[in-house]
Amino acid sequence: MNSNRLIPFAINTYKALRFVTTGLIALALFLTGCENEENYTFEDTPIIAAYLHEGDTFEVQIQHQVPFLSEAEFIEKDLDDLLVYVSKNGVQYQLTATGNGVYTSNSFEVSAGDDYTLTLNYNQKEVSAYTYIPSKPSGLTQSATIIYVERRDSTSVPSMGSMPDPIEITWENDDDSYYLVVIENIESELDPIQDFGDDDAPERQFRNAPTNTSAVEIRPFDFQYFGHHQVIIYHVLPDYASLYEMSENSSQNITNPSTSIENGYGIFTGLNSDTLYVNVKED
Repeated sequence: MNSNRLIPFAINTYKALRFVTTGLIALALFLTGCENEENYTFEDTPIIAAYLHEGDTFEVQIQHQVPFLSEAEFIEKDLDDLLVYVSKNGVQYQLTATGNGVYTSNSFEVSAGDDYTLTLNYNQKEVSAYTYIPSKPSGLTQSATIIYVERRDSTSVPSMGSMPDPIEITWENDDDSYYLVVIENIESELDPIQDFGDDDAPERQFRNAPTNTSAVEIRPFDFQYFGHHQVIIYHVLPDYASLYEMSENSSQNITNPSTSIENGYGIFTGLNSDTLYVNVKED
């Protein structure tokens, strides 16, 4: 995925989203298996991971499902030797393997409003997945572009009375779509707001959980560093929101994520985004 707009914090934002949700996929598969350990029969089923963003080339990764019981037997398929196709708005393209189960196409660019159907044969089963690309967030507003925060040492506690008001980010959402807001410091050198002492420094990025409202608040104490931040507002689909929420599930209430994948696990979803900016200055 070649999204240049999504500036990295060690890995780019797209890969950060992918890291979070791939972990949740693995958690779902593990917990589902744990619930049925006595009747466990392993069947190698592909795991699909694709986050299709407007302006990017098409990319999907296909992985093995790893059995959670070491006694399970399965044949390691060559994940780079599959026939994988995608239909964009009804026109079919064969994808090209680039290694590690990743398949791409340079024949077209992902655009808002596109719909995609992925098809492949895996273990003599027809695997398919469907998604579409939502519109870019519209009507974006922010209550402030600059926020002033006191510098703190490792023992000081911020005074709530001296804290500035949260920054409110709003957008149009007449159809109750899901949105995810990711905030990331984009300075080349990080300037911590607080002395972290012997503790590990926090990441330069934080996020809100997906919401189907039309606003989020970014609180002053959410920021860990001074300097310029980008605020990326993602328009995501319900399957992404469902998978994200799985992190709060346990083995007692785990459910399969809402997905359009047939004969497979994972996520095959579209997203779109726009970006605002906030500067955190020392008070």
